[in-house]
Amino acid sequence: MDSHRRIFEAVTDLISEGISIDLVTVTNQMREKHLFKDESRDLEYITSLYKDTVPFQPLDYYVRRVKRVSDRRKYVEALNQAIDKVKIEPGENDSVFSLVEQSLMDISRQERSKGLRKVKDDANALIDYIKNVVAASQNGTGGINGLKTHFTGLDMATTGLKSHELMILAARPGNGKTTFALNIAANAALKERKTVVIFSLEMSRIELLLKLISADARIDSYALKAGTLTSAQMTQLKDSIGNITSASLYIDDSGYLTIQEFSARLRQLRTTEEVGLVIVDYLQLMSDPKAAMGGRQQEVANISRGLKQMAREVGCPIIALSQMNRSIENRSKDQRPQLSDLRESGAIEQDADIVCFIYREEMVKPPEELDPNKRGMAEIIIAKNRAGATADFPLMFNPKISRFDNVPL
Repeated sequence: MDSHRRIFEAVTDLISEGISIDLVTVTNQMREKHLFKDESRDLEYITSLYKDTVPFQPLDYYVRRVKRVSDRRKYVEALNQAIDKVKIEPGENDSVFSLVEQSLMDISRQERSKGLRKVKDDANALIDYIKNVVAASQNGTGGINGLKTHFTGLDMATTGLKSHELMILAARPGNGKTTFALNIAANAALKERKTVVIFSLEMSRIELLLKLISADARIDSYALKAGTLTSAQMTQLKDSIGNITSASLYIDDSGYLTIQEFSARLRQLRTTEEVGLVIVDYLQLMSDPKAAMGGRQQEVANISRGLKQMAREVGCPIIALSQMNRSIENRSKDQRPQLSDLRESGAIEQDADIVCFIYREEMVKPPEELDPNKRGMAEIIIAKNRAGATADFPLMFNPKISRFDNVPL
């Protein structure tokens, strides 16, 4: 139905711009985008669609709209005054045009300079930042001024995950990237008391919760699923269920997720919660219908850019899990991952602030060639770190209990 197509186009445009959907916003969008065919009939139909919904008043949208209309009225007034000046102002044309230009510049200066600020305006914020860094260095936190993951090597290399950062976590299947991300999520929620949001496009919420509980209780996940637990393990399990379910954790396991839906759901949650960390499992399963016509490379580029933009907008780090190219398996000598191994790597590498790989030697070498010290070990490779140096560090990995742990010093 053509009317539905036009309404849907307006709604998706609003979602991509971060504007809440209601009767006023949709009709204004359709009017401005010239999507009405018969305005009175279309308005009547949209009203009939909306009448049974619960209205939500997105105040920020109306504030921006009033401001925009106000600015346009000022421009109209300035232009009318400019016309009068051109008609009656004595003197040479250059001086007349200069006066007109100056009056228009005065009106637009405030709007145009939104993104341009003198650095002296940042003096206080810069001093506060340095004070926080020094305080973090002196209070026993090791200079960690971002979100602590409680994985020592990662925290030391990054000084904690920052509020605007996009971190890409990649590994071949079976190397534990979902487990590592969930361990970070649990540490942020339980130890740092942050609100953590997990978007899972592959696993169900129950599967994720079982992995979280297994890691927290250090109980074999197979025994947990099979129900073959001892009385001591049952006690541990009850404690862990209490820990996990009392944490400020949100899980979205919709399965199909567009970058527009991701952004809209995150913005909606932000109205009631201060989000501390977002995890997306995983990037290549997201979609962007608007960019799909341009090919998969363009679609992934838009998704990657959208994730980075949301990290800045929401003000919290986002960890996005990523697949890797199969070409890594064709390298006979060194199968340690590198940036070019990221699937659709160009845009992902460009947008990411941090790129981490998980490498487990026991997954690529036959048992007879494996160094015994590498059994049960994983190497975390920080291949890109926009705000610091790259680094590698080891972790112990026990897939049976869905858990990574620091290597004891």
